[in-house]
Amino acid sequence: MKTIFLLLFIFISSLCAKVEWNDMFDVFDDAQASNKIVMVMLSREGCPGCEYMHNVVFEDKQVNQLLNDGFLAVDLDVNQDFVPQNLDYFASPTFYFLDKNEKILKRLNGGLHTKDFLQILKEIKKNKEEE
Repeated sequence: MKTIFLLLFIFISSLCAKVEWNDMFDVFDDAQASNKIVMVMLSREGCPGCEYMHNVVFEDKQVNQLLNDGFLAVDLDVNQDFVPQNLDYFASPTFYFLDKNEKILKRLNGGLHTKDFLQILKEIKKNKEEE
């Protein structure tokens, strides 16, 4: 009986999964331990593209699942948070995908539709696995 409740809880939790946002200062320690890709979103308050990503794209179940399984996500507000010098931007949102050694794997400028963002996540994950 306990097993059934546990499985039901896991199933319901997976339906309600949200992107787990991490702190920039701890994320590379976590990436070393988990061998996950770090996704840094450079955003700013009032940015329509940033709001679209948070309210639409990051609410998608497939995006959530893929991000939580293979990535460590960080959201930095360019006007309020410390942004490392090697992560430059000219528009928001800007996305950086980095390996556990802080090497930049890919940079994306601007928000994307769910289908396109999901495809890019899959490509980045696949390329890393092939290394």
